[in-house]
Amino acid sequence: MTLEGIVIKARGGTYEVQIGNQCYTCTVRHHVIEAEKRHLNETKEMPYVDLVAVGDRVRISPSSSTLNTGYIEECLPRQTQFGRTRMDGWRQVIVANLEMLLIIFAARHPTLKLRMLDRFLVTAEASNIDPVICINKMDLAKLENVQNELNLYEKLGYKVIYTSIMTGFGIDNLREVMRDKISAIVGSSGVGKSSLLNTLQPGLQLRIGEVDTRMHKGQHTTTEVMLLPLEFGGFVADTPGIRTLGLLEIDDEQGLDIHFPEMRPYIPECKYAACTHHHEPTCAIKQAVQTGDISSLRYESYLRISGFTEGRYDRNTDKKRKNRTERQRKRRSG
Repeated sequence: MTLEGIVIKARGGTYEVQIGNQCYTCTVRHHVIEAEKRHLNETKEMPYVDLVAVGDRVRISPSSSTLNTGYIEECLPRQTQFGRTRMDGWRQVIVANLEMLLIIFAARHPTLKLRMLDRFLVTAEASNIDPVICINKMDLAKLENVQNELNLYEKLGYKVIYTSIMTGFGIDNLREVMRDKISAIVGSSGVGKSSLLNTLQPGLQLRIGEVDTRMHKGQHTTTEVMLLPLEFGGFVADTPGIRTLGLLEIDDEQGLDIHFPEMRPYIPECKYAACTHHHEPTCAIKQAVQTGDISSLRYESYLRISGFTEGRYDRNTDKKRKNRTERQRKRRSG
């Protein structure tokens, strides 16, 4: 007999699987691990850090000897996955089967980083997950000033919510957006992710870290991913603080530009089928930047993520760019 449930917690090779109102502590069957090894040998893909992730739908067989324990017999196909690529190249799925990515930044302390926001948005776009931008700590800034800074993103169609746990501002709006959704809260340390969750649903009692007053960088307080049931409906995953984010879901054959919604209408107008929008002449996207139809700040983010400009996020080598360009040329030429 097998039962189907959702993984709500993962730690050191053991998984908490929620089935109805009951939770089973499970390990993965050997045949599942062997099947993944065969798949990797055949495809030559980079492996995942963990075979099973929080949010995965799984089938388990309960143990006949120990109460509330079992074995994962099958991991069902993922509808979506959100994660990052580590520096060693291994892929890490932070949460699977998400419906919404709630991207948290602070209005002040730590400073709002728009380029990091762009990376989260690109990852959400590539993962087919609806992104929602939440600007917290609004008690530390003027609403009008922060709205002006985020006006670009609202014009692009992204939903932006402004909150403060100190005053309660925007908390009801945030709760309504999350209702009956499987969502993940992501953002740099110190922006108030755990505090927001405690405010949304008192009693979660997640640990809250103080922000270093000199460096304005939060202390990492969330050490593991948990899928938490919400009293008003749905689940939310509290994730470890992420200061930099590798792009797990970007498909080299599809290209990065397609994940910038303002660039999509201009891509077919470029002279070259595999235009990188960096050095090519007669590039429709570069022309749109010059006329102001595409934000120069967003274009700079595109270049940085692509690896065409030097910076902390540059991970693409010349060889990777050359291979990606060749694949794009073949795909777009037919």
